[in-house]
Amino acid sequence: MNPTRRMKPVEMLPTLITLGNLFCGFLAIAYLTDSNHLGNTDPVRLGLYQKAMWCILLAMIFDAIDGKIARMVGAASDFGAQIDSLSDVISFGAAPALLFKVMAETSGVVTPKAALVLAVVYVACAALRLARFNVETDVGEEHHRHFKGLPSPAAAACVLALGFLNITLDPDTAHSWVVDAMPFLVPAIGFLMVSRFKYAHATNALFGERKTFGFLVLVLFAGALVMWRADILIPVVMIAYVASGPLAWVRAKLRRAPAAPAAAAPAEDDDEVI
Repeated sequence: MNPTRRMKPVEMLPTLITLGNLFCGFLAIAYLTDSNHLGNTDPVRLGLYQKAMWCILLAMIFDAIDGKIARMVGAASDFGAQIDSLSDVISFGAAPALLFKVMAETSGVVTPKAALVLAVVYVACAALRLARFNVETDVGEEHHRHFKGLPSPAAAACVLALGFLNITLDPDTAHSWVVDAMPFLVPAIGFLMVSRFKYAHATNALFGERKTFGFLVLVLFAGALVMWRADILIPVVMIAYVASGPLAWVRAKLRRAPAAPAAAAPAEDDDEVI
């Protein structure tokens, strides 16, 4: 392939959508940086937290549609995969890690140095997960049925859900029991990103194939229920998705245990945790 080949006009659309993801992630970081200049009791600080979280949420929307559009118009490429992962490191790695860092620091649940170390661990796990995904996954639709390891957008969504729940429970200072638990939960989420636990591709599972009418009604009912108490149920949904990988792995091990031969067989790739 000629390295100087110009991009076709149709290839510009998914690339611009991916850059929208990048822009939202950077804007979230800017809002979180601005919040550090404000006092712990300043109401503007919580507003900046919320703006940052909405920016990361918008980045997730861009990330959900850029690859789908690229495959629909036949513009999927290695270049698109690389720029998508670079954007994801910012939007779903650095931005959520910084959100945790500023919340934990201003609440005083950990020292600034400890918050920095835990945030770096999360960012490193996100970068490693995305690099592994690029190496092991092709651009075709058939390679996007499930994930090995927690997807970085889902990990970021879980951090966001915890952040929203924290502000909901304590709208004055954003210091509820949730922020006390985040120093333990955020590194665990990072570990799940670099694990080998299988996770379903939520978009493909819901919309990738033809579904029954009953399934459509169930999805609509569940969506309405979540929107009714989004502040509580969205964190519950995200935590359930994050836990689904380890739980499925344990269930598969328990089902296979009675039929296991006396001699230990070498572990398959899908059964690896790391």
